[in-house]
Amino acid sequence: MTNKNSLNNEQRSLEYWNTGIRILIIVVLLFGFYGQFDIINQSQAIVKDALKLPLSNSNTDSSTIGNDKNATQSFHVAYEMLINDSHALTQSYQQEIGKWQSKQYDNRTMISITDNYLPKFQKLVNRAQALQPTTAKYLQAKDLYIKSLQSEIGSYMHFRNFLVTGSKVEDDTSTQLLSNALKFEIQSFTAFNNRTAADIDNDNFGNRTFLPT
Repeated sequence: MTNKNSLNNEQRSLEYWNTGIRILIIVVLLFGFYGQFDIINQSQAIVKDALKLPLSNSNTDSSTIGNDKNATQSFHVAYEMLINDSHALTQSYQQEIGKWQSKQYDNRTMISITDNYLPKFQKLVNRAQALQPTTAKYLQAKDLYIKSLQSEIGSYMHFRNFLVTGSKVEDDTSTQLLSNALKFEIQSFTAFNNRTAADIDNDNFGNRTFLPT
């Protein structure tokens, strides 16, 4: 009964979350580049609430854990760490964008900062590619998160071009790619949560669920 209630609560949470995210994406497209970074911050807060990421269980006797469970838990932990590090890097870059918007940085300085951040985002892509999912849904979550990171990198590359040229086309492309990054991230979380929710009702995997209680 507790598991079913937990599943119902999670589904309601995801429905609310998906509705809120769709609204955020529309706002990104309507208001363009200059407002998009604050919006992404808000979306990350919603995502963090809705995504039921796994927690390590230090009380578990390691001698009783099978290889499949170890592999699944390893993926959960690596996926969670990747998301946390990705959001932290995005927020750090947004802070630099804020300084540029407030005229603390000129375009040349912002270009240099962007050049410094792009390899850091590429390292996150490399980490995502190294993830070892244990199910088809987790593989989908991995692939979608890679797409999210690649779209985010593309957005910042076009933003760099915008800083150089002032082209509205580059600005619009940057905005669209950042919106795509958010969309792929949401889809990745959905794939992850669908698998976790399915585990709850599957007797064979009932003890392999890493949802917080």
